[in-house]
Amino acid sequence: MKAAVFHGPRDVRFEDIDKPQLEPGEVLVRIGACGICGSDLHTYRHGMFLQLGDPLESGRVLGHEFSGEVVEINGDVPGVSVGDRVTTVGMGGNAEFIRISADRAGALVPLDDSISYVEAATTEPLATSLHAANLGDAQDEETHVIIGAGIIGLGILQCIKARSNAKAIVVDLSDKRLAKAEELGADEIINARETNLVEALSGDVLDSENLLSQTSGGIDVVYDCAGMGKNFQGPSVLEQALAIVRQNGKVVVVAVFEQDVTVDFNVVIRKGVQILGSWAWEMDEFLESARLIASGEIDRKPLVSHTFALEDASKAYETQLVAEEAIKVVFTP
Repeated sequence: MKAAVFHGPRDVRFEDIDKPQLEPGEVLVRIGACGICGSDLHTYRHGMFLQLGDPLESGRVLGHEFSGEVVEINGDVPGVSVGDRVTTVGMGGNAEFIRISADRAGALVPLDDSISYVEAATTEPLATSLHAANLGDAQDEETHVIIGAGIIGLGILQCIKARSNAKAIVVDLSDKRLAKAEELGADEIINARETNLVEALSGDVLDSENLLSQTSGGIDVVYDCAGMGKNFQGPSVLEQALAIVRQNGKVVVVAVFEQDVTVDFNVVIRKGVQILGSWAWEMDEFLESARLIASGEIDRKPLVSHTFALEDASKAYETQLVAEEAIKVVFTP
């Protein structure tokens, strides 16, 4: 079968590999669409999170955000039939087919015929956004700031707007992504390349020796969807989030950090800030995300900026790396 095989940093190749063979209770799904996740990018750039890929004798197949059609079942799997259109998660979605293990077969979520495979492949990242939004718990009249307008940050924006009248401010370095945030209902957008975020949202002039020394902040919740890349320099997004959040506010950390971050915890203590880590989702959030897409309450189509065939795997990954060009890159085998 066709597959995009990861062999090392910046080395993904289109190859023919063996089609999966099913054990009892397992299901074979023909991939209709599979997105490139942020964690896939960390693997592609730096070789991080290798455990997230499906290992082969040489290399591994990445991809865990997918949808497709059930084409084979080994034995009796209740609630699942050949021909079902489904979405779920598993390792190895950058391929023509994927084997769903017996312990995951019960988590196959049926798709309404009105939902395309490409839309359905964004269910998993929406569930990640929904989990973060649930931690932030937006209330009417609050102000929430989302730093990082990739698929997760924009998904948080969609969740906030679908469930409250809270004001949402989106911050990024990419004009394209900020324009998309505005299209999706952001009340304000800030390009952090052009505007000092802390000064803009706290009204304080920064002390270059101590970023947080004079800042008080009036933001109820800040979502760090940017993290800190290996080559990033200057005050981290987490430090800036702590600067702008109000007394007893929340900072929800969603992004992955590629380098260590120094935080002055005296600020956390003094302001009474809750720092909440947000990783993945609970199954009820995955199901709710599928429902939100199916009902039309959240439209994911505007977030898919590029689609590629598996034959163009290397170009697809390189495209997803360029924030000014891409929001969500999806394989359509």
